[in-house]
Amino acid sequence: MEKIQMPKGLTYHSDECLKHTYIKGGQEIVKPVQKIVVGGKVVCPRCHVEAQTKELQQFESERAERIEKLRRYNVLYRESLVPDKTILTATFENYTAVEREEIENKQMMLEFRDRLRKGEQLNAILQGNPGAGKSHLCYALLQDLNNYDCDVENPADKKTCLFINLEVLMRKIKSSFKNNDTQYTEDYLVELLTNVDYLVLDDLGAETGAIDTDKAASNFVQRIIYAVTNGRQDKSTFTTFNLAGDKLKETYDAKALSRLMKGRNFVVFNETSDKRFEDLPF
Repeated sequence: MEKIQMPKGLTYHSDECLKHTYIKGGQEIVKPVQKIVVGGKVVCPRCHVEAQTKELQQFESERAERIEKLRRYNVLYRESLVPDKTILTATFENYTAVEREEIENKQMMLEFRDRLRKGEQLNAILQGNPGAGKSHLCYALLQDLNNYDCDVENPADKKTCLFINLEVLMRKIKSSFKNNDTQYTEDYLVELLTNVDYLVLDDLGAETGAIDTDKAASNFVQRIIYAVTNGRQDKSTFTTFNLAGDKLKETYDAKALSRLMKGRNFVVFNETSDKRFEDLPF
């Protein structure tokens, strides 16, 4: 009969627990464990410890799941690179849609959101006039998607979202060349952009100055964009830009563009005016 080393204040009981066994000579042998009195209750000390251990493991497992869900939820707010912090308040509700084009484009983005919620993989291009609300709609999309699946049981099922302004991205990477202490290295950022479930690449072209010149993107810029698009062929990516189609082809690698254009979902702003000037008093 097995005796457990007991702390002071506990007493043995005459009953034995016969649930515990060991193997000897290929046979399962019962090893009786004398019960004890804990808090006025008669318990098997081994069963008691095993139950407490299981409860603690369950608690730690649930805690780890909560932490992982929170980590994945916070990717959008912690890791996004935005040039203007006002974009962080963007929602579908506060996107003003009055004209036909605005209404139709907002509805198209809502339809994309619903398709993504159902598990569909898609890419979309938002192209046209600066200030029309392309970035606003993309960040609103990410906010909706980020909040949608917060209650999933498996933390791995919680989708990650990320908004990246390409001009800010390139500046971060270039600054890392002279700063060994920054986390924003090329490897770190390319891996981050590659692995998130939903990615917005904002203002394609601005990072090269190609909007106002005839120059092609540098080898450095091409390398970053190619690496990201190459790694995201099975994930959903939304891209905004002001460049015309011919200008885009002159500026970027054809393979990278082909991957961004995959699916041919276009949201075009030809008539929508610059919303940033709507409330100016002059």
